[in-house]
Amino acid sequence: MMGKRSKKKLKYQSRTPLSGHKKEGKVLKPPFVQFGAGKGLVSWTNDRLPEMVWAALLIAKLGRDRALETFRTFLRFGAKDENSPRFWDPTLTGFSQLEPADRREILGVLCQTEELRGALAPLLLFSALPARDDWQEALQNAQPGPAELLMEAVRLTLFHQSQEATDCRWVRLMSGMFGKRVIIPHEELIQLNGYPRLGDQTHVRPSIRAAEGAMDAAEKRDLTWSNAFWAECWEKTPCLGVRTNEHVTGSAAEAVDLKFLQEIRRELESHWENTRETTAIDARHDAVFGMAFYALRLMEEVVTAEGGAVVGRLALRTLLEIRLTLHYLLKEDKLELWRTWRNYGVGQAKLASLKLEKLDPAPPNYLDGEVLNRIANEDFWEEFVAIDVGHWAGSDLRKMSEKIGLKDVYDRYYGWTSGFSHGQWGPIRESVFVLCLNPLHRGHRIPKPQTPPSLPKIKDDAIELFDSILAEVDRAYSPFSRRCRS
Repeated sequence: MMGKRSKKKLKYQSRTPLSGHKKEGKVLKPPFVQFGAGKGLVSWTNDRLPEMVWAALLIAKLGRDRALETFRTFLRFGAKDENSPRFWDPTLTGFSQLEPADRREILGVLCQTEELRGALAPLLLFSALPARDDWQEALQNAQPGPAELLMEAVRLTLFHQSQEATDCRWVRLMSGMFGKRVIIPHEELIQLNGYPRLGDQTHVRPSIRAAEGAMDAAEKRDLTWSNAFWAECWEKTPCLGVRTNEHVTGSAAEAVDLKFLQEIRRELESHWENTRETTAIDARHDAVFGMAFYALRLMEEVVTAEGGAVVGRLALRTLLEIRLTLHYLLKEDKLELWRTWRNYGVGQAKLASLKLEKLDPAPPNYLDGEVLNRIANEDFWEEFVAIDVGHWAGSDLRKMSEKIGLKDVYDRYYGWTSGFSHGQWGPIRESVFVLCLNPLHRGHRIPKPQTPPSLPKIKDDAIELFDSILAEVDRAYSPFSRRCRS
């Protein structure tokens, strides 16, 4: 029997379990989707972080404690005019929409010392910065310098639940409250005023994020600056990835084949870079190149495997499905269809991740819970991600496993491995992409360099299944006590 392994607890564990999802047809919907909260969704990373990047810069430069002091000074200034609140929108676009005198006044508060001006100077790296001339005047021509401070500020706040992102979202929420655009119960207001030292922060922080996110539910925001911010980050800074110097070994024939495939890889990487236009979610581009790199990885593994191996047949099956799927998607060429294919894969990553937490005594070795959780949350927070268990789920095999009482074995091995056979987005993401290490590219996906490293090993899981098969032989034709593990 396989020994017990402790479950690896994921960071940021707050999530709705499968039992909290409501099944409508063949789709499992989390509570937010059930209530329609995902409609008109505005993303922190894509849409709101660029607006609050000034606050992120202060945190990165001054440190969290001193930045919070600066935020309180800013909030007190904005709250002093109770009869005619002007500074309720602390976003860069909001500042630009103030009357000129008000704008110069509030920017003067943020830029009143040389240290503050040095922290905010990287804003001048952007030609599209709203009210750029006023910022330049307030910053007294401070030089923005290299992009390292900006990169650190974005790195700290890119994930919507990070402590630093929560600090920025608190500033925005409190500004809206003082500006009478947000109504907060008195008891909650007391805790928010005392943030981050008053109250149970495990409850206060989520309430801040929920309330700040809800501020955009009733109105459509101007995303001009947010789109321009990420576009300039993409244009002006390079992708950063981990490059390796691994050398492929093998027989002469294998080396020639691999060398040829590596030439294709270099050309494909170059073509990917030349045709990429944004770091935003581009379902069509990601799918086309993702399938191509996934097929290339399969080819590299095929040429290094022993001839006639079963995995070769699986690879051939997957290559066929990728070829037909890609041809179909390109023939239809509808944006919604590209998104549907991708979203199904995201939902499958979420489904596998949620099931992983329920496995006992321990999850199988081949699954990486951190990777599954990251894929499930990359495009949008998983609480807005519905799970489609219909078209691609292989329901016949599932029903069979339920009938014979082996649904637990099905849950351990089928879902994610079948995704590799079908060439779905989740396995493609794990196999051929890594996250760009440049925070200014908002963690977008880039092709893994050279021959990608091995995925988690399957040996232990294969032995466990094989021993179970041998046990079935023993039950049918006893005695047969031989096992891989005693």
